[in-house]
Amino acid sequence: MPGGRVRVEALTFFRFVAAAIVVVFHFGRDATGLSGVLVAGPQMVTFFFVLSGFVMGLSYFDRGDFDRHRYWLARIARILPVYALGLALMLLSIFLRGEAVDAKALLLNLTLLQSWSPPYPTSINPPGWSLSVEAFFYWLFPFVLLAIRRYRVSAGKALALSMVLWGMTQAILIAAFNSGPDVGLPRFAHDLIYYFPLSHLCSFLLGVSGGIWMLRRRVSIDNTIHSTLFVTGALSLVVMAINGQPRLGALLGFDIPFRSSFYAPLFLLLIVAVAACRSTLSRALRARPLVLLGGASYSVYILQAPLELLYADYLSDAFGLSPAMDFGAYFVLLIVISMVCFLAFEKPANRWIRYTLPDWLRRRRAMACAGEP
Repeated sequence: MPGGRVRVEALTFFRFVAAAIVVVFHFGRDATGLSGVLVAGPQMVTFFFVLSGFVMGLSYFDRGDFDRHRYWLARIARILPVYALGLALMLLSIFLRGEAVDAKALLLNLTLLQSWSPPYPTSINPPGWSLSVEAFFYWLFPFVLLAIRRYRVSAGKALALSMVLWGMTQAILIAAFNSGPDVGLPRFAHDLIYYFPLSHLCSFLLGVSGGIWMLRRRVSIDNTIHSTLFVTGALSLVVMAINGQPRLGALLGFDIPFRSSFYAPLFLLLIVAVAACRSTLSRALRARPLVLLGGASYSVYILQAPLELLYADYLSDAFGLSPAMDFGAYFVLLIVISMVCFLAFEKPANRWIRYTLPDWLRRRRAMACAGEP
């Protein structure tokens, strides 16, 4: 659609912000003393799931030439190179430490099935669990698209059905979360609540239906003041909700698994608010440095664990920095390496898998059919 690309670019920087929060959650909480939304790493993964569905719905729903095999190839090209690099670096760091690798964990990680198999979701490269979930979403999306088209589900109805699924999912997860022992959850139940792909499917479908709704309604806000108020209002709701988690749990009288897609509707509201902007704010969010950071966000996310191990083993002690400065040095190094990875590895690998490899395979098949060696 006209302007679709602009909307995605305006959202790109938020990917980087979310990835940065995940990194702080994993490695910088104690060093920085940050709290609240600035360390809400697991909640940001829900943002990724909603945004992924939104972009899918926005990009593919009105495509008359949609080919699921080309779509799947594009998705493989998008996630596999950096995922494989992160896994390889993690295995390297484990090898250098003289530690053993669980064969089953390795097989599950290589096949992107770790999130289906407690207790392995966070094995080897812990952030990779969400890519296991995303891989399922990517496989499922063409069938969701086909169902919406075949049964002529309106954008509003798709959004309503997604909200119903979100409500049912949260009810099941809350019941499971509160049915365990008083202290902690068994590992199996913990992994099913937080990492199991079906626990997060509602987030992706909310994003898909939100993208279709945006496409159909063609919502745009051209006034800078109005668009800024809309975005800041949605962002403020997200921040207040995450910062208010303890009070909400106390008010309701039961515990809530906030990390498992609970904030998906609020994230969708924020995504729609940013996507609707056609003003100075939108142009600012599409600035090239911000778009570059957003492009590198996937590498930031998937390389954070192996690079942290390598940094801790080989660089941290050499600098003699305070904990906060040490985390800052690691974080800057992570961003620089991720930007280089995005430009020099991720983008070329994506193009090679999507275009060069299929062309080469077609030529080989043609030569084989012609009887050429």
